[in-house]
Amino acid sequence: MNRRFCIIVFGSIVLSATTALARQAPPLSSGPLVVERIQSGWLFSPDVRATDLGGETGALAGGYLGRITDRTWVIGAGGYFLTNRDDDFKMAYGGAVVEWLIRADRKIGFGVRTLVGAGTATLPRPASDFVDPRRLASTRLSRGHQTGPRPIDVNATIPINDDFFVAEPQVNAMWNLSAGQRLVFGLGYRVVGSAPLLRDQLNGLSGSVSFQIGGK
Repeated sequence: MNRRFCIIVFGSIVLSATTALARQAPPLSSGPLVVERIQSGWLFSPDVRATDLGGETGALAGGYLGRITDRTWVIGAGGYFLTNRDDDFKMAYGGAVVEWLIRADRKIGFGVRTLVGAGTATLPRPASDFVDPRRLASTRLSRGHQTGPRPIDVNATIPINDDFFVAEPQVNAMWNLSAGQRLVFGLGYRVVGSAPLLRDQLNGLSGSVSFQIGGK
């Protein structure tokens, strides 16, 4: 009798507690299910930049095309070439581009971008950097007779061409003009590898201005 009474009392307590908790628990859904679409699309960015190149200031033009996902990540490809080029002052490079955007939907945003690829360049270098002027001489003929050796000009320059790998990270500040249009100001540094003849001359700072189109 006592055991049956205890079971009944215990069951009543459990049932009462369960009912109270069920009344206090919030509903599983307080409204309709909202599904947000991930913002993505194509983005094109023409770009101009000034850079230190072999101790001179070079002007580069180019840009990149990429796919933006969730207003955050851009993956694409781009390239640049030297506009104030001459026979002994040339550079062009390109490669894959990865960019991380911060506050891309706000008036002022930021980003971090990196280009990794390869290129080629030609720069004027002093002849004395590659040959010993004391060991090289030219000869001059006068009235059919050799007048003897004449040392080359130690201040002469010769065009040197080199191929290279490049990585160019940069930080950006973005001004969102409207949906899908941004003015971007960047500061980066070009790091070159596998260029035994011009490596130190090809490394350098660069400042850029670009106009991003797309990627709403």
